[in-house]
Amino acid sequence: MNKNESKYFKSAEKMHTALLTLLDSKDFELISVKEICETAGVNRSTFYLHYDNVNDLLQETVEAVYKDFFGRFGAVGPGALDVDEKNEDELFLVTPKYLMPYLDFVEENRKLFYLMYEKNEMMGAEKTYETWFKTIFGPILTRFGVPKKEQPLIMVFYLKGIIGVVTEWVRGGCTESKDEIISVIQKCIIKP
Repeated sequence: MNKNESKYFKSAEKMHTALLTLLDSKDFELISVKEICETAGVNRSTFYLHYDNVNDLLQETVEAVYKDFFGRFGAVGPGALDVDEKNEDELFLVTPKYLMPYLDFVEENRKLFYLMYEKNEMMGAEKTYETWFKTIFGPILTRFGVPKKEQPLIMVFYLKGIIGVVTEWVRGGCTESKDEIISVIQKCIIKP
């Protein structure tokens, strides 16, 4: 990466951080380019070099946050699972091992998470989750002998259900403990 590319990415990171900081104190619709630039310490021309509008910044910020999240989650992802292992409890799709990092992430980024689902069409959040579910849960469903043809339908069921529970948790201010939310999710799902 040359010096100009490095500056470009550093400016983008500053604006991502500025947007997340501003989201802690105000609604997304009230955040202006001017505020983002002041908070990030960049010029308006720098903002418009990167983005057409605040929605573009939001979309890229969500992608950056998820990239960071999935990077942290990878340590307990499919590579950590021995899908040939006979221990069915380890292969249950919604163990705390998988859900706790996700719920930690959601709680840390609750405003961004909520905004992402309020603007679902723009953000493409479900596509991100579909990729995640295929990567993490595909090998487990295969291990349980679920036919490949049925796997996308089962994954959509998990995807919609877990997102629904977590979205309601965020709407309520994350007042229940993460252990309580994991328990609720596990009660809703039967092992394959």
